[in-house]
Amino acid sequence: MNRTDFRRRVWPRLVAVLLGLAAVATGAREASAQAIPASGRFSLYTGWSERETADGDTSDLTEVIASLALEPPSDFDSLFEYALDLRFATYPSSDRDQTVSIYEAYVGVHSRDQRWSARLGQLWVRELGGLGSVGGFQGEYRLADATPLGSWRFGLFAGLEPEFYEGGFAEDVRKGGVYAALDGARGRRHVLGWVTIQNSDLTERSVVVFNNYLPLARTFNMYQGLEYDTQGPGDLGDSDLSYFFINLRYSPIKILDLQGTYHRGRSVDTRSITRDQLDGRPVSPEALEGLLFESGRLRVTVRATRFLSLWASFGQDRNDWDDEANDRFQLGFSARQLFDTGFDITVSSSQYDDGDDSYDSLYASIGTSVGQRVYLSLDYNQSFAVYHYEDGTGGTIEVRPDSNRYALSCNLNLNRTLSFLLVAETATSDDFDEKRVLAGLVVRF
Repeated sequence: MNRTDFRRRVWPRLVAVLLGLAAVATGAREASAQAIPASGRFSLYTGWSERETADGDTSDLTEVIASLALEPPSDFDSLFEYALDLRFATYPSSDRDQTVSIYEAYVGVHSRDQRWSARLGQLWVRELGGLGSVGGFQGEYRLADATPLGSWRFGLFAGLEPEFYEGGFAEDVRKGGVYAALDGARGRRHVLGWVTIQNSDLTERSVVVFNNYLPLARTFNMYQGLEYDTQGPGDLGDSDLSYFFINLRYSPIKILDLQGTYHRGRSVDTRSITRDQLDGRPVSPEALEGLLFESGRLRVTVRATRFLSLWASFGQDRNDWDDEANDRFQLGFSARQLFDTGFDITVSSSQYDDGDDSYDSLYASIGTSVGQRVYLSLDYNQSFAVYHYEDGTGGTIEVRPDSNRYALSCNLNLNRTLSFLLVAETATSDDFDEKRVLAGLVVRF
């Protein structure tokens, strides 16, 4: 059975089976979707755009995106649990492939005191961040007595590597890992884990994960994430730090916020490297080295009044190993209910300098409520970025300094269950003009 048949036939049946199991497990009288106690959200978005290039050529794109998320309601009193989180996108006017993303589709069981739990299906081990997706089994055990440092949890998982955008699994790729988590007061959490990804008989990745969230005395908090590869893909290359992120925030007084962020990522296509090894093709040193992204920011925010905030930031970016760091400066303010007029206003001005060239970027937004159910906003961007989609496998971001964008949006909240979104925008650049319309529906239950 090829991947297309797998997506069309196997996954719909798997989802139906998981939901049926959840219905039976929860003691429902009828094994049907209507019998499952659930809360969740269904979203449907459709968009249309038309682009005209400087040469006079025109093209249009229509897209439809749907998502469904289900989980038990907050008052669900049962030893069983389930979750479903699906995304689907299709492009009727284009030859782009449809995409299916299954983030979660599992059933589970836990003890009455929730000291142990087990889940089966496609799931996301959130303690491990981006490495936590797996189609298989997860088990977790919590120690009965909390220590002075907090409450300890220990978990393990094993299964297959999901293929996002395709709704299946990577061929001959298996994943597993273990983790320990320490939970404290006010959301404090420390996680140490290890994840291994096996591609046939080769180790594609072997990664140590170390994540922390630390709030202190309501004035300081820190989030930090780290991934360290203990070996190169297929045992080629060296061990190295592959990902590091830290966000520090300090509020010494009520009106002042100080924030610093640092982000370093090393992108290596480990899947292609191990495939080349398995197929007997040579692997270049450049592929093992990969790409580097590095970014740092410092930001100061002053809440001048209960309606007005002012901020200034400085940062540097580097997009590859040999690139020089680019400077970024930003000044801005945000006002809610400006002078009791009912208008919300945000304006920010940024300057980017890469040494050889520099450009400015301006963002402005004004919005207001119309009654209790409608919110209207008008946005303007000077110097925006364009994302180039590449067949669902990622893409590239292109910055266009000489560009302008205007957008008008309307949010309509009929009640706590139903809301609508409508956006109309126009964009101009050196080599194209574009018009876009987006409409969305969100149903909560």
